[in-house]
Amino acid sequence: MEKLTYYFQQKHQLIDNKSYYLKLSIIIGIVLTAFVYIFDPYDNYLAIPKFKIPIQIIQLGYGINTAVVIYTVYWLIFRRLKFANEKRPWKTYHHWLLLVGIMSIAGCIGTVYHRFMMDVGEVETSYYLFVTIPRSIMIGVPLFIITLLLDKLNTSKLVHQAHTVAIASTIEAQQRVADKKIILKSPVVNQCIEVTPSLIGYVKASGNYVEIYSIGDKKAQLLRASLRFIAEKLAPYDFIIKCHRQYYVNLQKVTSYKGNSQRIVLNLDQLQDGIPVSKSYAKEIFSHLESSKK
Repeated sequence: MEKLTYYFQQKHQLIDNKSYYLKLSIIIGIVLTAFVYIFDPYDNYLAIPKFKIPIQIIQLGYGINTAVVIYTVYWLIFRRLKFANEKRPWKTYHHWLLLVGIMSIAGCIGTVYHRFMMDVGEVETSYYLFVTIPRSIMIGVPLFIITLLLDKLNTSKLVHQAHTVAIASTIEAQQRVADKKIILKSPVVNQCIEVTPSLIGYVKASGNYVEIYSIGDKKAQLLRASLRFIAEKLAPYDFIIKCHRQYYVNLQKVTSYKGNSQRIVLNLDQLQDGIPVSKSYAKEIFSHLESSKK
């Protein structure tokens, strides 16, 4: 109940989606036809057609008529009048209110269709009170539930698509940053080297220096600094992680590996020697490698 209350309290953008309204019109047309075939006492037992058309065909016309009206109203509102245009002030009105309006129009036209096709004669007031109105309510409830479910499904898809696009944009932005060259300056001596984070294969502690090997380079670059110092400079690039007390490795450049979650040796692109992974980091590295394969 709380979720339903929350749903009606929110403002939903008008859904301008041909597929959504096509599904909506077809499903409601089918449900309405089935309902009339099974539960309509008047048409099934008492109605007299004005024309020489079987009752079942006329009843089928209810569903077809409703489906066509729903889709036509969609076309009129969104294609012709462009109600979803950003300049329209009602762009964020409740979408379900629009659906209720569309259903009401379809219901009115359905009534006109019924009066045109059937010889209803004189209908007592009690029939409208105890048959027509309850029947309309019974039809309206499942149809309204269908519209809400389709609305929820469509909204979930849009949110998922937006989330996917946002993730892709974030990854792309991060990759662009990683592809830019940075300058690493020694904290001890007047020395600088230039590296591209996305091309780094590994970083290795070597006495008072660190070796930074980049894919495509014939040999590693030496910089007078500690491994911890370089690790701090490369911290924004989360694909470069520690795998050994002497090594940091770029997981994006790992082409293969040997071992299991207890002990691993990594093979990098264009590098003959394997990179060791100590036992304390093996489980984390192994988890990264396994997830990247999926």
